[in-house]
Amino acid sequence: MEEEAREEVEDGTDMELILHLSNRCIETEAKKRYEELVRDLLKEDNTEKEKELELLVEFLKKANFSRLRKMGFDGNKEVRVRIRKAGEDFVVEEIDL
Repeated sequence: MEEEAREEVEDGTDMELILHLSNRCIETEAKKRYEELVRDLLKEDNTEKEKELELLVEFLKKANFSRLRKMGFDGNKEVRVRIRKAGEDFVVEEIDL
């Protein structure tokens, strides 16, 4: 199984999520991470994972995935992506591998 870098950072009310896109678009990778978080939380309570799940659910509901794929988050190249909330919107940016 491919190792993927994910981390969550809490800074006051700010939370961010890191996804590793490789052969999967940002939407598919976000859904995969959602499934992993739900599976983990069914096994045991984890406050950090619950917060990550909340952020991820909101991102999945609000994101314009067509636009994000056009911006290059389509899985055609390996990239790490930081997703964070800025007000009511989400900021998605490429970060170093």
